[in-house]
Amino acid sequence: MRLRDLDLNLLVALDALLREAHVSRAAARLEISQSSMSLALSKLRAVFDDPLLVKGSSGLVLTAKAQELRPRLEGALQQIDSLLNEMESFDPGKARDTITLIVTDYIDFILVPALIKVMAEQAPGVTLRVVGPNPKRLGEVFSAGEVDVSVTYFPNPPASLRTRPLFTDRLVGIARRHHPFLADPGNLEAFCNHQHVTVEPGEATMYNALVDLRLQQMGLGRHVALQKPTFLGVPFIVQQTDLLATLPATVAHRFATFTDIEVFEPPLALQPLDVVLLWHDRTHTNPLHRWFREQVIALCAQPATWAGSGRAPAGL
Repeated sequence: MRLRDLDLNLLVALDALLREAHVSRAAARLEISQSSMSLALSKLRAVFDDPLLVKGSSGLVLTAKAQELRPRLEGALQQIDSLLNEMESFDPGKARDTITLIVTDYIDFILVPALIKVMAEQAPGVTLRVVGPNPKRLGEVFSAGEVDVSVTYFPNPPASLRTRPLFTDRLVGIARRHHPFLADPGNLEAFCNHQHVTVEPGEATMYNALVDLRLQQMGLGRHVALQKPTFLGVPFIVQQTDLLATLPATVAHRFATFTDIEVFEPPLALQPLDVVLLWHDRTHTNPLHRWFREQVIALCAQPATWAGSGRAPAGL
């Protein structure tokens, strides 16, 4: 079959079918009827001389031919999208779309207020959708189009994602005001003997590993009394208990201005938190997404983004 004999909209339908492996969800993705998507699938099966989707034990699954086509089709559509988008000058004020950002509550707290202010001023028709982290499926959710961009501390991101360094933060300790430990915060033995509250978003290990692996290297360990998936409740727990915690400095210093906690330097050397911007080739050349990433980069380069936090993280 020659290209001029093919309706290119069929390729868009094929992309949705291969992503969803489900006719109804693919139809919803493109905002067309299920019958129209079923008709498109029938035509595509004839074009490629392959069923493309077949019944499996828990629904439709991709045939070997479909699995081979998926990355090639994705690349081809990206090139076409880039060609069309470059034909006109991008104006964020005219954009009407949704961008999905995946962040921990820590990054949400320090970045999103400034980011949404910029968007309201320059791209009022664009909706920002913020979702929580899922480190175990990070590459998968990006490839599937469920997420567009992430701002995160992630030491070993999937190879399928593009990365761009943003800023460096660091871990500091917090304790309630007048906590006995604060009389000698450099005492490593006391640090280990006190009970701790720890945070790991999405069942990850990277934040705690900075502390625990360092302690293990020294033949030590700490007593964890409470584990949480989010950062922002920790200062309120700490101010009412004898628990210690280690948090990113941008969070700890800001909360120290209005809670009864004190910030201290941990009694052991810890690796920094190198926060990066992550995105997928799927959106790399899209003008709106490129504009959005530029705003994130610009905000993270400005210490004023963290106004009121006590001090900006190192590296800004």
